[in-house]
Amino acid sequence: MTVLIVGGSGFLGTELVRQARAVGHTTVATYATKPGSASPTAWRHLDLRDAGSLDAVLSEVRPQLVLNASSGSAHWPTTAEGPIRLAMAAAKYGTRIVHVSSDAIFSGAHVHYDESSLPDPLTAYGAAKAAAETGVLAVHPKATVARTSLIIGHGRSVHERIVHELADGIRDGVLFTDDIRCPVHVTDLAAALLELAAADATGIHHLAGPDAVSRHVPCQVHLFAFCGVL
Repeated sequence: MTVLIVGGSGFLGTELVRQARAVGHTTVATYATKPGSASPTAWRHLDLRDAGSLDAVLSEVRPQLVLNASSGSAHWPTTAEGPIRLAMAAAKYGTRIVHVSSDAIFSGAHVHYDESSLPDPLTAYGAAKAAAETGVLAVHPKATVARTSLIIGHGRSVHERIVHELADGIRDGVLFTDDIRCPVHVTDLAAALLELAAADATGIHHLAGPDAVSRHVPCQVHLFAFCGVL
């Protein structure tokens, strides 16, 4: 099977490339600025803001599966509108798509959130991710949206680097207790995404670690539990 991994130069994308190749898939990965450290079958430049670029890549690669692991922070044209354009292109070619979303679409006002919970984001990033997943499902009803949380692993995630830099005294800042997440290891998340794709699952799925923790201490809390079992 040919798999197109959008955002293949990122932290999650790199692991998706590794696992997809390990099971024998032809893997094409995309990048926005430069290729990453992964070793896919091929690299392709892709700008999610450009519908023509999207159509050209889909037309050339003709994947059976698209995994969207891209991240554009709070940049609306990339993070909100880009995945919708990608889903429209995938629908045009009859291609299955798995879109990675975030628990940032929720405010944390409730104790637990499941797949039926409606987004109520507080941040611009959360709003962009919420808009993206709504649009993806609207234009590609058979799409899969996988909501996840902080992605960690091997000390290489941005979240882990910040903690190490604070501990080593080479970065100024504080850790806080009022933002509760369910960190997930990048290896587990990538495996779960590929499993969802192989199972032809559709709709919204929560993929996160089993423990709700703050940025300050790894303890159980009661403010916001966005958790799933891998």
